[in-house]
Amino acid sequence: MKDRVIDPGIALAGRRREVELLAEAFRARASRLITGAAGIGKTRLVEETLTGSGEPFVFIKRPARLHDLLVTLAEQLECRSPRFPQLCDATSLHLKPLVLNMLRASPRCVILDEVETIEPRMYRFLQELYYIPGACLVVTARSRTHIGHLAKLMWDPREEMLLEPLANPESRRLFADACRFFGLEWLNLEDFRERAIRAARGNPGQIVGMCRLAAQPEYHSGKHIKFAPLRIDLLAGFLQ
Repeated sequence: MKDRVIDPGIALAGRRREVELLAEAFRARASRLITGAAGIGKTRLVEETLTGSGEPFVFIKRPARLHDLLVTLAEQLECRSPRFPQLCDATSLHLKPLVLNMLRASPRCVILDEVETIEPRMYRFLQELYYIPGACLVVTARSRTHIGHLAKLMWDPREEMLLEPLANPESRRLFADACRFFGLEWLNLEDFRERAIRAARGNPGQIVGMCRLAAQPEYHSGKHIKFAPLRIDLLAGFLQ
């Protein structure tokens, strides 16, 4: 799993209840829609829950087109096709029954991370996947408005997990962990701590992102951290 916002070496902050709820859903093979702002910890929550769970899963980052999704699923499920030794050469029409039959034979959790828009063709495929006994669909997105046609399938509010910002004590604990992880103890952290926590507004990805940048010499003036350019560069990365 790539493109982590929060380094796995930093403890997950303030999400114990959410981890328990998602672990229960994985065990029950119950589908879930995990929503929240960029950097709020959706991907990290999934990764933390999967670690040591023993539940079989496939993980797809930012699914865009149906064909790309089918190829990735077929490869992760280790599908075989005598007609197409290279699965990327197969058509979507050929790949779709291969993937669905493999999931029927060996159901597992299918995780679609950072979904932006689900177009009609992908929606129809995911609809079939959603109803396979023993399989489940876990989707992370910024909000329901970002999942396109999939909102017609995952309409039940009981399936949604909305991640809220961290409370102030949790933000401070995460900031302290991130400072230790990135070796910032030698810097003057008092002013930086207050400005970073206030600016992040409980967003763990932003807290860790600011600490990560603060470790770079270009943001130092002696032991002082140049907050304004650091903050601008962080937000530019979040908007990409």
